[in-house]
Parts: sequence; C-alpha cells; structure tokens
Amino acid sequence: MSGGPIPAYIDVRKAFLQELDVAGSIGRERLPRVLESAASDQLEVAVQLKFSVDGSGQKQIQGELTASLEMICQRCLQAAPIDLRESIKLALLVSEDQLKNLDPEWDPWICKEPRLELADLVEEQLMLALPIVHLHKDSTCIEKLEYQPHDHDELGKSAERETDNPFSILKQLKEDESIS
Repeated sequence: MSGGPIPAYIDVRKAFLQELDVAGSIGRERLPRVLESAASDQLEVAVQLKFSVDGSGQKQIQGELTASLEMICQRCLQAAPIDLRESIKLALLVSEDQLKNLDPEWDPWICKEPRLELADLVEEQLMLALPIVHLHKDSTCIEKLEYQPHDHDELGKSAERETDNPFSILKQLKEDESIS
C-alpha cells in the first residue's frame, strides 16, 4: 500500500504474514492529541511502516514518520513551525509479560486485539517526538522582544558585590570575641 491516506486499521495476523508495507498520509482529524499540542490546525503527517517477523518469531514494525506543524515558541509565545522526522522501531507484544524477553533496541507496542489502529500508533510516536520546549530556530523572537543577553562574567561579578556573604556576620562575631 502506498500513497493517499493510510487505512484506519490493519489485521495484525495478515499484516505480519504478508510482511505488509504501508505508506501514506494521515489526516489531522485522526490525531486529536497532537492537535491539542499544536498552535494551529495546520498539520501534515506522512508515515511509512513495514511489518515483519524476525527469526525468533518476534513481530516487528519499522518505519518513519515525518510531520510539519506549528507549536508555541516558549520564548515569545507565538506560533513557530517545526518539522519532525522520527524513525519507528516497535515490537508488537500481546502482554506486558513479554517485556522481559524484548531486545532493548526495540520499543514495545502492546496490542491484544486482532486489529491494530494505525492512527493510535502514529499519534503515540508523534507525541513522543514532539519537543518538550519549542523555540524559534532563528533570532526572530529575540529581536521582537528586544532581548539583550548579558555578559555572564560581569553579571557574576556584580552579583557578588551586591550579595552579602551569609557568613560575614559570623566572621565579625569571631573577630569581636578575639578582641575582648
């Protein structure tokens, strides 16, 4: 399968038996949690997934997702574009008991149903790929805010001069004792 929108779900047994390739786009209406994190409803997501079974019988999903969206810049609080490219390396598990046998290079995806909802899988991977804090990549917002970075050496020296040493009182008391 390639191009156009990806299907809503796939039959797990058939996908791995046929070593299915799925490639296409996913509509923003199928990614509500990502839209909640975004600054606008402009969202483009393309995904490519390959379903396979390794020599030990482990069901694996490999692929890549790319996304373009806008998030709020945490510096100027305006919309800032972001382009994501995330590789996917999942091992399909039926229960959490299988986690102990999972190779550390694979991330687990637990699916007890015979159908795998592709939008859920893509949305989860996209949420993990989003940055915790997003800033404009260029100096646009720094210029808008008229932000002037300080010289750290001078800032540190002036802070030392302005701040009293908390132990200066003890030093003074000790000196007073030695005089008496």
